Amino acid sequence: MERRLRHVSLSFLALILVLTPCLGKDSSGIIKRREQNTISLELEFTKRNPNAFQRVISFLNWGPNGYATGFLVGDHLVMTAYHVVSGDLDESKKLSLGFSRSDQLEARVYTNGCQAKVLKIDPAADLALLEVCGLSKQTSAPSFQLNMDKDEKVLLIARPHGDRVVSRGTFFGPYALKGLDYWSLKITARDGFSGSPVYNEKGEVVGVFSGYDWSQRLAVVSPSARAEKLLEDYRSSIQP
Repeated sequence: MERRLRHVSLSFLALILVLTPCLGKDSSGIIKRREQNTISLELEFTKRNPNAFQRVISFLNWGPNGYATGFLVGDHLVMTAYHVVSGDLDESKKLSLGFSRSDQLEARVYTNGCQAKVLKIDPAADLALLEVCGLSKQTSAPSFQLNMDKDEKVLLIARPHGDRVVSRGTFFGPYALKGLDYWSLKITARDGFSGSPVYNEKGEVVGVFSGYDWSQRLAVVSPSARAEKLLEDYRSSIQP
């Protein structure tokens, strides 16, 4: 299990992507509707508890140093992957950003230059709900598909660094990660996909992209049941 986990990348720094997915006519309408609810998240990683010099440098505000994806699940309410907002990067990503392996980081998330607020998290399922500003579009709550069959077709929509990327694939099966049940997909994936919604051909949410197992070439997603529960728990918590 430990060997397997080493191959799962939960990274999300953006890459320049050129993908030409094979899209059928049956999915073109779903893509057009669902991509309107998919947004790019700008990330600023900084060192937790910086020294005096580092605090001075932070005032220079170099801007985003990472990107991820989220999708609207309500009015100004966005779902994404928890590791996007946690600042918990693997060592290679820390080094690529100019931090040391031992640095503890924190992350700030922005949409259209406006900082988002973390409302509720499910770290075990790698999910987070954000309140975002700078978005005028309202949307209704999504529907979720709670059970999947092997080889069932799926559709992922991502917006790393603002780029629109669509990838098609199939459901592969259950996937054990850190003692918890995730799902796996046969689908193309790259950095910057973290937090991307995965849909079935009806436009129902299948899951939320969490990482990639390079040893098996499988995308790992948080199941739709956990995503639906997080949304329901949040709504219950704000009811009078």
